[in-house]
Amino acid sequence: MKKSPVIFLFLLFVISGCVNDNEQEMFPHIVIQDSAIKGQIAWFTMDSTLDDQLMNVDPLRFWGDMERGRDHNRLDSAAVVLDGVHDYMSGLIGVYDTLAISLWFLPMPNYGRSFLFDYGVGQFAAGIDAVTSATMPRFRVFMQQDTTRWYWTNNLDFFFWHHMYIEIGDTINPPRLYIDGYMPDTVSRPWRMRPLTDLLYLGRPSNIHIMDTLLYRGYMDEIRIFNKFLTEEEIFSLFWEGRPDQ
Repeated sequence: MKKSPVIFLFLLFVISGCVNDNEQEMFPHIVIQDSAIKGQIAWFTMDSTLDDQLMNVDPLRFWGDMERGRDHNRLDSAAVVLDGVHDYMSGLIGVYDTLAISLWFLPMPNYGRSFLFDYGVGQFAAGIDAVTSATMPRFRVFMQQDTTRWYWTNNLDFFFWHHMYIEIGDTINPPRLYIDGYMPDTVSRPWRMRPLTDLLYLGRPSNIHIMDTLLYRGYMDEIRIFNKFLTEEEIFSLFWEGRPDQ
């Protein structure tokens, strides 16, 4: 008796489903839906526009020549490329006592310091500082408030995507900085946020007189702004949700 093609296709579907289930078990990752992350006030995906996908704030403004590249999920034309010479972005985010910023960045080689973002006209910033090497440059991540600067001890390679989560405005505990889901260091003292403006720069510092030597060169993607601090599970999930190998 011949087997029905319908039965054959059904068995093939079941077997395929089992294979996919096994793959899920071999490579587990946590995904938090956007609606589950409370306090998110802006989400710039950089896929095809600089608009806030949540429609809470105005679109980012790009300065320079817009260029798009492959993002951290390996999708073409889904990330913004900054040349380190003319390109940067700015926007009006809002005045808050507490802010948290999540973003993906892929640094390109340069031999100086560059800023990933600067909020409040120099009040709080973060970026990368080149580590001199005889073979190839690497980077250290820094946070800066006014003239005080703190460095994350681990070095980062260029040409690789990295995830950053950073907090601003905790007056009791030191600000937390997570790189690729980990926080091995802490700042020794709290940094108080003094929100005088709601202006955010991406890819440059606020000081226009020195920005030519401090512009960021590389890719930037998935910028999220929160008006509350996330739990460690949420921070870890933001990182694993966008891993290129998942």
